[in-house]
Amino acid sequence: MKVEDEIIRKRQRERARVMALLLGAFVILMFLITIAKTGMNW
Repeated sequence: MKVEDEIIRKRQRERARVMALLLGAFVILMFLITIAKTGMNW
């Protein structure tokens, strides 16, 4: 039972990490699109 719980916990951790990466990429993408639309000059 304990081994199965460990596997499930590890899988959930990996899924959380993937979701965090996807969310971060999405935020960066939205940021870049916003900059492109407003035409900010650096």
